[in-house]
Amino acid sequence: MIDLITSTANHHVKYLRSLLRSRKDRHSERRFVVEGVRLVGDALNFAQPSLLLYVPEQLASTERGQQLLDQITQLPNAFATTPAILAGLSDVETPQGIIAVVPMPQFISQSASLILMLDGVQDPGNVGTLLRSAEAAGVGQVLCLQGTADVWSPKVVRSGMGVHFRLPIVDGLQWEAALPMIEHCQQRFAAVQDSTLAYDQADLTQPTVLIIGNEANGVSATTLSYASTLTIPMLGSLESLNAAVAGSVLLFEAARQRRKIIKDEG
Repeated sequence: MIDLITSTANHHVKYLRSLLRSRKDRHSERRFVVEGVRLVGDALNFAQPSLLLYVPEQLASTERGQQLLDQITQLPNAFATTPAILAGLSDVETPQGIIAVVPMPQFISQSASLILMLDGVQDPGNVGTLLRSAEAAGVGQVLCLQGTADVWSPKVVRSGMGVHFRLPIVDGLQWEAALPMIEHCQQRFAAVQDSTLAYDQADLTQPTVLIIGNEANGVSATTLSYASTLTIPMLGSLESLNAAVAGSVLLFEAARQRRKIIKDEG
């Protein structure tokens, strides 16, 4: 017989709830929450969770869930719970029966040749999408300036679909702290509505920082003092693109140019 956590007053449940709700708690603990079969599976490939709650019957209802159930039942920090407890913690409409607390990854510092910088991007869905596009386009590091949505929040983590375990991310930065991380990059381009330089005219094969700004106000004045600008020319009367779309366009243009260089050299 498996002992179940059945009370919302349980200290494990309270701890999970604090990490789900509080950016301050996530960063002071250096831990964040992942939910669902796929994300918890990714997390287990990275590190052992410091806490894991699961609903046995929900996991056993799918083949992939059963495989994960077989894997976690022997973990010392894994505890069975009820559907009601998990639903009270879940950030999704249909919980998959598993939620876990994992440490924030610590990546070795590197001089990436393509860096994505987020300057006040506040929508969690946009941040998660940009992280996924960054990984797909070959970005080596993501830097988030203060004012950007917490990259470790449940909505960003869910939208990122496991990218947090593979892509070096540094958040909560001021420009003074970010500058040493990008000093090796020969150019920094901030995406703006109007610029004399179109994105496909810029040479993005060099060590480059691409900067995406706030959804409503764009990049900050401070950022403009540290970066050149480029724009995405558009037909019709549309003034601007969604931040995640614009960032993805720039990232994949950089990827296209870099693939061409490799092909030409080969």
